[in-house]
Amino acid sequence: MSNTFHVSGISGSLRAASLNTRFLQAMDRLRPENVSFTRYTHLDAIPLFNADREDHPCPTLTHWRSALARADLVLLVSPEYAHGVTGVMKNALDWIVGSGELLDKPLAFPNLSPRARLAHAQLAETLQIMGCRQLTTCSPQATLAAPYVLPDADEQTLAAHPEIGPRLQALWRNIAEELSALR
Repeated sequence: MSNTFHVSGISGSLRAASLNTRFLQAMDRLRPENVSFTRYTHLDAIPLFNADREDHPCPTLTHWRSALARADLVLLVSPEYAHGVTGVMKNALDWIVGSGELLDKPLAFPNLSPRARLAHAQLAETLQIMGCRQLTTCSPQATLAAPYVLPDADEQTLAAHPEIGPRLQALWRNIAEELSALR
């Protein structure tokens, strides 16, 4: 049995300067040697959900589903937009409700914004319905006093930041402990 874990990182934001994407990039910089990390970057190519097309997915959907299926853990981060989950994230999740890629899949979903509680609660409910294993020890809630991102910081700055870098490393330790316990 391999001690290597594969984590798939997903940002629910399409913005080039997304804090959620920068967080995932910083996590990639700090990942342990026994973790392979892939960021899924094609949410914008997933077609609008149509249940009539679930049984005959296009190549983009096949790629989306396989990215989730091959992961030992999914690390999902998403901003709040208009007090809800972003449309692109909700659409991507709608496509996998019936296909089951997240069923029993360990999932971490940190809330990176101290004020994004409504979207995070909606996302938690959607993920619960999908049957994933929501890992609370790997899903921290940012506060104003303990942020996980900074507005103007790139991923290198976040990874090297004297307070944020250690938080990200602690998150990796929690992920490793959870995944080791599941094997």
